[in-house]
Amino acid sequence: MVRLRTAWALQLLAACSLVSACASAPRDGGPVGPVTISRFSVEDNMSRLFSAQGEGSARYVGPIQFGLDGALPLVHTRSDPLLASRFGVGSDDGRLRYNASYSIVPGDVLGHAGTPAAPQRLGGQRVGQNFRMRLPKFAGAPVSLGYSAEALENWTMAGTTVEQQRQVANLDWSPRLASLNLQWADGNAANDPQLALGCDLRGTVRVPLRYGGLPGQQALRVSGRGCRVLAGPRYDSLEADTWGLAYVWNQPRRETQLLVSAIDPAWDSGLRQQDIEPSYEFGVSHRRDYGVWSARTQVGMRHATAWDLAVLDDTTGNYLSDSDAYWTMTASLTRRLPAVSITANWAHGADPMWFLPETGQRRHRFGMVLDLSRFVEGLLPDATPQVGMRWNWTHARSRQDALTADSVVHLNMAVMW
Repeated sequence: MVRLRTAWALQLLAACSLVSACASAPRDGGPVGPVTISRFSVEDNMSRLFSAQGEGSARYVGPIQFGLDGALPLVHTRSDPLLASRFGVGSDDGRLRYNASYSIVPGDVLGHAGTPAAPQRLGGQRVGQNFRMRLPKFAGAPVSLGYSAEALENWTMAGTTVEQQRQVANLDWSPRLASLNLQWADGNAANDPQLALGCDLRGTVRVPLRYGGLPGQQALRVSGRGCRVLAGPRYDSLEADTWGLAYVWNQPRRETQLLVSAIDPAWDSGLRQQDIEPSYEFGVSHRRDYGVWSARTQVGMRHATAWDLAVLDDTTGNYLSDSDAYWTMTASLTRRLPAVSITANWAHGADPMWFLPETGQRRHRFGMVLDLSRFVEGLLPDATPQVGMRWNWTHARSRQDALTADSVVHLNMAVMW
């Protein structure tokens, strides 16, 4: 809440300063103090209460842009926010660039599997900020610093909730021999969608390879991350360092990678817990796009973790220190049509907690996703519908050889109101 109010206050203060400058600025765009307004217009549009935008320049920061839009309730089309404001300073090729935005978004009417439900989300507000600064050159290349923050706050029947909140700060430096990227992330941006890890700190070094007879662009990528383990109360104090080495081969509409990665869990200092050995994965991935078709696949060999010291299981009498090695594979195929989009995905041995002993399940999944949003939008152009059908089949085996199977069909629908 503090970040939301701070961002909105900064943007409102800047907008008020510019509006006061516009009020006294001559129509020919003459200078007023340190700010010069070159364009300011108010549009007359039947679908909006008002729409205003302008451009200008400031003495020390360069170009400025600002705008304010208000939609008519229950008459607006598409997914236009009821109120949207934006403010920008600087240019993309300059040394400084700052953007801020604020919007009030409408609510949804949701239904699942044909069963209508009462409206729960009445609306919300979205606040975003983006800052980039380019420093002087160092070793032949400039150092670029960036920061972005975004938050979505929903207003529901039960009160106010923060749906999404993310912050990302990064440093980029690309001399001739390599490129370096350091990133700090917080909130939803830190979570890894494939593993039970929240990685606040990430670093990547990419070295182009200028030799070899293979066509396309080749590079060697080295990466490392500092993460928290997201696997329940038992591992609340467990952290993990991840390391990766990849050979990347890019061609038009395709990419191939040879991957080696390691995950090394470690308890917080001061905790007397048994050490957990590192886990390793060796794999190859391939992506290819051909017209309306897109295919993705990855095959890997995993050497799962074990306790550093043997632990006796009181139920079976067996030791839980044996390591585990197995194959894993994921594949997806997508066909995009003018009215619908169809995706088939398959996973073998998927387990986001595979690097933890006694935890996780090897899941074999097969699923189909049918996106009908564009088709329904052609029938109801003013409703901005989101309609999709998903079928998932799952077969899982735990490390204690417990078997589970499930098959689920979901029908989701959202309509702007």
